[in-house]
Amino acid sequence: MKNLLMILFVWGIVISPLVSQEETSEESPFASTKRKVQLWKGEVVGVYKNRLWIKVRIYRNQRISKLSLGEIKSLFADTKEFPVYQKLTNIKQGSLVVRDTVWEEKHINKKNQFIEVVLVGDYKPDLDSKMKEITTDAYISSYIEEDFFTEPDAFFKGRFTPPRKTVFHPKDRKEMVLVSRGLFLYGQGTDPSSDSFNPYFLEPKPSSLKEIPSFYIDKYEVTNAEYAYFLKQTNTQSPPHWIGGKYPDGEGDFPVVHLTYREVERYASWVGKRIPTEWEWEKAARGPGVIEFTNRDETLGYQIIATKYPFGDEYDSLYCNTRESKIGKAQSVLELSTEGASPYGAIGMCGNAPEWTSSDYQLYPGHHIKNFSFGKIYKVVRGGSYSDSAKNSTATARSYGGIPNLSEDRRAGFRLVMDYRD
Repeated sequence: MKNLLMILFVWGIVISPLVSQEETSEESPFASTKRKVQLWKGEVVGVYKNRLWIKVRIYRNQRISKLSLGEIKSLFADTKEFPVYQKLTNIKQGSLVVRDTVWEEKHINKKNQFIEVVLVGDYKPDLDSKMKEITTDAYISSYIEEDFFTEPDAFFKGRFTPPRKTVFHPKDRKEMVLVSRGLFLYGQGTDPSSDSFNPYFLEPKPSSLKEIPSFYIDKYEVTNAEYAYFLKQTNTQSPPHWIGGKYPDGEGDFPVVHLTYREVERYASWVGKRIPTEWEWEKAARGPGVIEFTNRDETLGYQIIATKYPFGDEYDSLYCNTRESKIGKAQSVLELSTEGASPYGAIGMCGNAPEWTSSDYQLYPGHHIKNFSFGKIYKVVRGGSYSDSAKNSTATARSYGGIPNLSEDRRAGFRLVMDYRD
């Protein structure tokens, strides 16, 4: 540290002729941005009879783990007074003035997790301290001051690397789209008799909105061919509706359907992803649902932009394969219209094939509808299917699966998500 200070001092002398008198009169930004950082913390593990001798156990941390014996001893040589804190409250109770130190040699090699040292000195309780004498209910700490400085926001503008909008998962090579973090308005506010009714929908505020962290979601549902590859890699039995253990010819790019929730769980575990919650699924399908703005009185307001379908409020059979489309069967995920994609770029989130979510089929907050199916027995199924009506294939429509249990009910297909990490 002394060497560092010397270098900084010399550097200041060298450049000082290049700085104007006005600039040199300004205080360095580092002068007012110091903070105290704990160097080490030592638990009191023994107090001798005369109360002047105490044994302290100092656990190694990143700051002292690589210090040599001489450097560790210098920590106590340079500082003679250490604050004493109560373990239970972490409140400072006084100070220990060290007169001498006795090192436990067996505990100072780098292989041990802690160092033990006997400190000889005087304890000075604070005026309002309830700890008049040092006991094993105390610990001793040492702090150092470090400089820190936060650059202005303008300095970093444009310098950070934004997250990629799409990625390809390394194991299944599926394309995934980013659903960015933010508040989310879930459900609908027009039909109180529906299980998707959100009583707070028309009056959004932070307490009724949900904060959804950023995540990636599969752009397309998992297909028959992709699921068949998983079965082969894991030596798992194929679904019973695959005659001869194979999916129908020519349907490799069709979404895999009629799977149980437990089968989907096993696939997710194998590939290293997870099943989305129903609110993650809904946000990926319709967007955040609100835009936050600031009123003139500096309060926050929210504009509702939630749509009924991934592509808007008006149903279009070209964008959503439901009963109204009159196709009568599922379509290849590659044949689905990109015009029907969600605001984040996910395709096939309206009709075609139902999808499992990891959420229990529960009552929405503040909603009082009674349904015998609510509980933790069933899981929410989203998205509708080619045999469902447009009403049951909206971005908010909820169904459920798990009858008689999650290992037998072949209710839906799926797409998976992956958490975004900074």
